Amino acid sequence: MLIKRNQQIASPAVRRLLQPFTSEARYQKAEDIGEGGLAKVMASFDGCLNRVVAVKELKEEYFSDPEFLRAFITEARMISYLDHPGVVTVYDTHLTEDQQLRYTMQLVDGQTLAEFLTHHVQPGAENDNYLSDVLNIFTKLCETLAYVHDKGVIHLDLKTENIMLGNYGQVLIMDWGNARLYDDSFYQDYVRCFLDEEADLNIQQGTSSEVVGTPLYMSPEQTLGRDALAPTSDIYSIGVVIYELLTGQRPFAADTVEEIVEQVQTLVPPPVYELNPDIPIRLSQIVEKMMQKDPADRYQSAEDVLNDVQAAQTSGQAFPEWEIAAGQIIFEEGDPGDFTIRIKSGKVEISKQDEGAKKVLAELGPGAVVGELSVFSDSPRNATAMTLEDTVVYLVRRAEVDAEMEKMNPWVSQMITALSDRFDVLNKRVMELEKSSESRRGKS
Repeated sequence: MLIKRNQQIASPAVRRLLQPFTSEARYQKAEDIGEGGLAKVMASFDGCLNRVVAVKELKEEYFSDPEFLRAFITEARMISYLDHPGVVTVYDTHLTEDQQLRYTMQLVDGQTLAEFLTHHVQPGAENDNYLSDVLNIFTKLCETLAYVHDKGVIHLDLKTENIMLGNYGQVLIMDWGNARLYDDSFYQDYVRCFLDEEADLNIQQGTSSEVVGTPLYMSPEQTLGRDALAPTSDIYSIGVVIYELLTGQRPFAADTVEEIVEQVQTLVPPPVYELNPDIPIRLSQIVEKMMQKDPADRYQSAEDVLNDVQAAQTSGQAFPEWEIAAGQIIFEEGDPGDFTIRIKSGKVEISKQDEGAKKVLAELGPGAVVGELSVFSDSPRNATAMTLEDTVVYLVRRAEVDAEMEKMNPWVSQMITALSDRFDVLNKRVMELEKSSESRRGKS
């Protein structure tokens, strides 16, 4: 049986089928994609699986240097360790005929976030869904970083040039050459499931004195070196990226690296909403918290950022119900407007004192909103609300109204406030006219 099997493998037909899988010329270069300081990337056709992939290799002058080669291997292993839709996939490593090491990875059709930004800040560029697009990108970046950080990895070079937007909605973080394990226990546990204790994991961490990354996007602590960096450093960098997307400008600008570093460490940039009045205040506050100088004042995890971003996009939360017996006063004329209600069931009477006498203005039932005018206009109650029967209402406090207003585009909340002020003035004017008309009728 063994002889027959060997004879079968050696047959010409079988050799032809297996030839693409054993050929040293498996990858045929199609075009150059990009080049960095240490490596270059090219698009190549995989003659084995008939697909186009990205191939990355060290530049020739660095290939014989063990330090750079070790870092290159580490990068490939680091990316391979991170199995997530937001991280570009590494397919394989291979040696060329001249013994150069390469690794192949997913080729993403699309544009970098930097290219996206350039397109949308050009004069005349229009995109009615721009804020929605940015929030989608923001959300996907937070989801990816939450996964990456849970794996004990930090990226340390997050910037618009290292984020790819695929043609089908993908948002991928690229270029993991500066990434490191801030907590290697997760990786150790993962690899030790398959390797023995003596195996060399070969994860290069670099020296703590190194300053690596792009100064414009570095956290203040990263400008001082790599020692004791944590996920909060990546959170800061993504805050800078989103700041740039929302305002069309970078938070720091200077002529020299030294000046940029000084600004990163000391300068507090203006809030997003001051540079772009169309941005909801709540979203601006999230970015501001991400970019705090002190890591302790920032979000401590990407998941926390994600939760706040998602909350900032939702309105109409489930407000508490308030059961009120018949004949109870909900609020009185002259009280501060610190809450409003929406009637779920029952009936509420709205009345006003007119020269010592009670004047009923309306009787309201389910679905009616009561007391909203004084909340929006920040003026005292101009009427009294009392239940006519057992009533259940949704209670919305002023702080919750303000929080909902912060989620809106500023012009919307400004319009609501302006309309409320005008209704307040109009309401007072109507009351004065009614009083004047009644006075004239009394004289006649």
